[in-house]
Amino acid sequence: MREIKTLKQLETAWNELKDEILSRPLFSDNSPEAKAERKKKCENNVLEFAKTYFPDYVPAEFAAFHKKWEKIRLEEKEPVLLEAFRGSGKSTYFTLLDPVHEIAYGKRNFMLFSSYNKEKSGRFTGRILAELMYNRRLKNDFGDFIPEGKRPALDHFTANVPGSGGKTVGVLAVSMGQDPRGFVHGPSRPDYVRLDDIQSRQRAKSRKFVKASIDWIMQDLIPALADSYSCVIVATPLNTQCVASMLEKGSDEIKAVKTYKFPSEVRGKPAWEAAFPASRLARLKRTIGNLAYGQEFLLIPIALDERIFKEEYIKGYRPEEIAGERFAYVFSWTDPSVKHEEKHCYKATVCAGITGEGTIYILKARIRKESVQRMIDGMYLIYRECNPSWMFYEDNGGQALLAEVLDAKAEQEGYHLPRRAETNTVHKSARIEGTLSAPIENGVVRFLKTDADQKELIDELLQFPDGEYVDGPDALEGVVRKLLEYARKRKAGNPQSAGPRTSARVLRGYE
Repeated sequence: MREIKTLKQLETAWNELKDEILSRPLFSDNSPEAKAERKKKCENNVLEFAKTYFPDYVPAEFAAFHKKWEKIRLEEKEPVLLEAFRGSGKSTYFTLLDPVHEIAYGKRNFMLFSSYNKEKSGRFTGRILAELMYNRRLKNDFGDFIPEGKRPALDHFTANVPGSGGKTVGVLAVSMGQDPRGFVHGPSRPDYVRLDDIQSRQRAKSRKFVKASIDWIMQDLIPALADSYSCVIVATPLNTQCVASMLEKGSDEIKAVKTYKFPSEVRGKPAWEAAFPASRLARLKRTIGNLAYGQEFLLIPIALDERIFKEEYIKGYRPEEIAGERFAYVFSWTDPSVKHEEKHCYKATVCAGITGEGTIYILKARIRKESVQRMIDGMYLIYRECNPSWMFYEDNGGQALLAEVLDAKAEQEGYHLPRRAETNTVHKSARIEGTLSAPIENGVVRFLKTDADQKELIDELLQFPDGEYVDGPDALEGVVRKLLEYARKRKAGNPQSAGPRTSARVLRGYE
């Protein structure tokens, strides 16, 4: 069925939704023993509940992160922010499956569902009502939740808990900003709250809207809840100043909300292989672009005015533009990422040349998750293709051991690379922004955008500083810094030496 986004759309599609729910097949075994066994199996497991009573909502095998949601849903007495990639099933789990489960087992008294307007809030409660009224599997095992012949309001109704001796659960849709004080169901204040669709893209850019939303959650909603409440805020961060981002970071007025993040990729591998394999994620990335993919699937909020590297800053070049170009200097820089805490990072080498006019062309890049030996093989390939005068590499911490591996490779190849170890003392984020922001924004640095490794480099730049990886930008910063440093010396009239290049050529005789 098509996606339903508002209460009005749900009302229009009610009969269609009803037919869809009624079309689900009943169980083959409906003996009292089978019913009791199913209910017992699902009592403390929403995922099992989904497979049993909502089979059409389980088209693929669950991911590891779905099992973590089983614990998150039970957290009480403080709001929880859950950020998950588009298509992960977060809304289905937290605003449909989980609340129906809690009603079926009578575990809550009064439920509130809220979005940034009433129309969106009501579709959550309406979907719950439709399942309680027409889901034959649920009614077969539990009984009637809504009296026959009644059609309660989609945004405000009371559900019976079958077999409980008369217990009922109140279900209410409210818009963010609506005063929740005085909301009660019998003697009960709200003890179960789910916020979803808390902002639109446009509203997320309004500081007034963001502040009003956060004030409503913290000053109006939370104080109006029962003591042992469950409150899960389901969101995707839209920008660095949106409601979700501000709740995650906190401010002078509020402490940061406990946040759980579930991106589509974890250390470069799909988080939900069954539904979003690497091929599908790669296709999505090509289709919607790096920025949107980072925001929707990697949960990297799009910065507003403070984004450091913007898409329009990334200038490209065609190979024929530099054919025959005599560069003033050609260097490379390698970020080996061999320290223990960097074992899942990329190893990055970037080779670039600077013209006499000061334009820097990225000639070659190698940004890959590979062994140290493969990285050094790559350094030799880059040397043979681009012939850099110096190949700098970072030797901070554990990276000093590279000298031994490089010496062993040189003995095998018959010549040494013109390498030079460098120790960085400034934090990499400060270096990357300080060195690269102006040259890239001004179009001084040019990229070969058709090259796969340079595409990875560009991706990491666009996601900086919130992205998972900065190895490519770190290597780029090193080579650009060195090129600019040597270019300034040359302009100042310092003598030049051809020693490194000459020695490398002499050593080539041992090949």
